[in-house]
Amino acid sequence: MSDQSQDPEASVEAALARARDHLRNAVSEGIEAGRALLDAASLATSGARASEHPTFATADRWLHQASRGIASETGEASALIEAVAEALDAEIERWEARAAKDPDARAVLRAFLGVRELLWELGVRRDPKSPAARSKTPKKRGGRRVRRRNVTRVPVEG
Repeated sequence: MSDQSQDPEASVEAALARARDHLRNAVSEGIEAGRALLDAASLATSGARASEHPTFATADRWLHQASRGIASETGEASALIEAVAEALDAEIERWEARAAKDPDARAVLRAFLGVRELLWELGVRRDPKSPAARSKTPKKRGGRRVRRRNVTRVPVEG
């Protein structure tokens, strides 16, 4: 018989360690996919890579740092994730405002939204208890808090 059948805890622990390593690598690769999307948006709008673009360079650098931090085993990942999420939210807000006036900015906004959605699906989410996440409450108009409406999906026949 193999050593694994004699010590089931060791094999479970080893399997969990492998799963953790694979998950960390998958999240890191997902962030790198987001960087590639950012490059595509930058190339489409300006002809330059994101790292060479004055607007995208910061986001590209943060995504790269997050990818490296997650892939390493140092535990710096949560601080990097928070920094990337905060920077991504700031860029999305900036491009939302710009897209209201500039139709070409919509492609960039979609790229940032795609990166955020990709990170969300990979489980890279901001801690809702963090001060930065709490400050993102809906703005007040006329003394009342504005509630954001959720999208309602309705089946369409035809």
